[in-house]
Amino acid sequence: MPFMALVLFICKENAYRSQIAEAIFNSLSKRNRAISASGAEPSMEVSRDAIMLLKKMYGIDMSGQKPKRLTGEMLASASKIITVCNPEDCVLLPKKYNAEHWNVPKFEGMDEEDKEKNLARLYAMVKDLVEKLEPFMRS
Repeated sequence: MPFMALVLFICKENAYRSQIAEAIFNSLSKRNRAISASGAEPSMEVSRDAIMLLKKMYGIDMSGQKPKRLTGEMLASASKIITVCNPEDCVLLPKKYNAEHWNVPKFEGMDEEDKEKNLARLYAMVKDLVEKLEPFMRS
């Protein structure tokens, strides 16, 4: 079955938060898919810490994901756009894109317990989105 919606997750460097959101969404969704991108300067690689934390907590492997620069084509093709950042480092998009904002702090510099709490919160947010887009999905 072809995908119905394309969700675009954006954060500043596309190394941690938006990559995690993309991986979670694509692991849970049966009918839709997600991509992620950097709204500023993409990192050279996805954070190894993010890869290990997501694998440890949820068994999701995102080791094959790469940071991507945001393009006009991504914005135009997305059914839903979500910025995954905190106010200090958030990517600003023109209002015409009707982007939703999720206030997710930077994981860098947090202790392990705070990283796990924030990942659990982000996982719940993405799961809720998947369930809204796929109302007949079973948990």
